[in-house]
Amino acid sequence: MPEQMLAIGYDQVVVGEGENAIIEILSGDTSPIIRAPKRVFINDDNMPFPDYTGLRYDDNIVISSRGCPFRCNFCASTSFWGNKWRPRGAESVIEEINSRGYKTWMFEDDNFTASKKRAIEICSGIKGSWQCASRAETLDDDLCLALKRSGCHTIWIGVETFSQKALDRCGKNTTVEKMVRGIQTAERRGIQTMCQFIVGLPESTPEEIAETARVIRRTRMSRIGVNTAWVLPNTDLYTRAKAYGLDDNVYLDSGVPFYTYERPLSTLNNWAEIIMRAKK
Repeated sequence: MPEQMLAIGYDQVVVGEGENAIIEILSGDTSPIIRAPKRVFINDDNMPFPDYTGLRYDDNIVISSRGCPFRCNFCASTSFWGNKWRPRGAESVIEEINSRGYKTWMFEDDNFTASKKRAIEICSGIKGSWQCASRAETLDDDLCLALKRSGCHTIWIGVETFSQKALDRCGKNTTVEKMVRGIQTAERRGIQTMCQFIVGLPESTPEEIAETARVIRRTRMSRIGVNTAWVLPNTDLYTRAKAYGLDDNVYLDSGVPFYTYERPLSTLNNWAEIIMRAKK
């Protein structure tokens, strides 16, 4: 929705990946909306690394891939980046971290472990104190050992729900059993898991919230967080919200709205509290 960004005061908006567009802007392109025609991040290991000279960071950000091969219907990643996971080569990632002298950092990829082989290769060439995001079911013994040895201390995991019916409805393409197994493997290998859940997904029921809470109580995980489902453009939630009469001006008026067409926010807040209490 680039027009909305202009309406709230921005001078220019880039739609798509910005590496080439920023060069156009610095070269004098004053177009209010620049639509990036080329995806430049596809195995382009010749791209220069970010120059943080003069800036101070306690935690650096490393982006080693873009996109996600999965199609969870509440997530905008697939729409934004395309239906493909596009990684940088392991050598490029290792060089960036080591040449910049990073001691602590966060891999901001949607799914750092989308390729087990690549993740292990990166781990073999780095050492520090770092975090990443992962799908729970990818976390087997070999991968977790490699992550731990290279200094990974926390993995952020989008669990969303421990109800199999709810998982299937939102297109997670996994099972509760597989996710629990991956979480337990990471914890057993000394890596903390930050498991994130969502309340307010379409057709959710109190029984599914109770089921999620039961699994949390019997599963070892270091931390949990609960988010209320956002209506992000070009997602299934957006399509459903439009059918209920969602006006796109809500994004200008109040930011990203919660999906509250089936349940009031008070109910969703109560569900979030039930899930959070299950960890205590």
